[in-house]
Amino acid sequence: SFCRTTQSLYTKKANWRRILASSSSSSTNDITETIIRKSFHDMQVIQEYYGTEKSIFVPQLLSKKADVSSYLKSNEINAVLFDCDGVLYRGSDVIPNASKSLSNLMKQGIKVFFVTNNAGSNRFQLCDKLSKLLHLDNLTVDQMVTSSYSAAKYLQRELLPFLSVQRKPRIHIIGTSGLCEEIRNAGFDVDTTNDAKCGMSREELAEHSFPQVETDAIVVGLDNDFNYRKLCIANVLLQQNPSALLVATNEDAYDLVGGDARHLPGNGALVKALEYCSQRKAVCVGKPSPLLAELIRDDHNLEASKCLFVGDRLDTDIRFGQESEMKSALVLTGCTTVDKVVQMSQINVGRGTKEEPLPTIIMPHMGLL
Repeated sequence: SFCRTTQSLYTKKANWRRILASSSSSSTNDITETIIRKSFHDMQVIQEYYGTEKSIFVPQLLSKKADVSSYLKSNEINAVLFDCDGVLYRGSDVIPNASKSLSNLMKQGIKVFFVTNNAGSNRFQLCDKLSKLLHLDNLTVDQMVTSSYSAAKYLQRELLPFLSVQRKPRIHIIGTSGLCEEIRNAGFDVDTTNDAKCGMSREELAEHSFPQVETDAIVVGLDNDFNYRKLCIANVLLQQNPSALLVATNEDAYDLVGGDARHLPGNGALVKALEYCSQRKAVCVGKPSPLLAELIRDDHNLEASKCLFVGDRLDTDIRFGQESEMKSALVLTGCTTVDKVVQMSQINVGRGTKEEPLPTIIMPHMGLL
């Protein structure tokens, strides 16, 4: 039955590839509606699969608003934490009914938070972005949990108590201005590589002038202008400062862009490059790191068993929710494919792997909340 289901999957996927390819140049409404239709299609495939395959563990499959509402009430959920890209929107395309769902949750007194591995924005920028994109005017900065904020809090904990008050810790950053601003606002001096050049020859590196002051940490966030020169400079800074912390805002492999879900390399690619040449292992402060779970719990006094984490990735979102002892919901509007769900259902009596666990519930999209 698994072979028959898999063959059916490939046939249906081929049809959807053609639909998605044709929608990649369509209007925003066409793209988002296509994404929603595909999410319900994928949900149907998953339901058909679990209807034929016997597994000890089966996530609850919820495809109706009434079922999702009943789940929230029966599990006494009082806080819902959302990943952003792939859950609330894809790129600049908002998931239909997202704004209404968020408003309804907050009207019911359920706490809502936005937890993103995207370190490109600080909390104020994310709040502004979500407010405009979702047309919501009651969102607050306290609801925003970015990996740039997590990095800043981690650096405060690890560096500030142990350094002289006469100097600010110096942090070298690969990343955006939003990440730099978040860390600067946390009380650190920030250094970046802003050379016009992209490359670095052996002779240039040998003659390059590095700062005489100590570097206390190197932080790596997604940088769309990442290049070999930045890699070389960060690598030598780690060599010259062996006690410096190496911090990754996240280790995401890729993000999705476009109606046909193209893979855009994520920050994990940058982190792995620096880890490999420096022979150092970075501390990850984004999902699924327990450091982030600790930050959220301490900042907002949440009871994990009454929290639901909603995400589109097994390796970051669902793993984060489960290892934090929260309930977890997988939506089918982002990175995780039907193939991946089926593959993981064959492992560990249907629970998936430690790195890619299956969630508590699966639903087509977050607009059902």
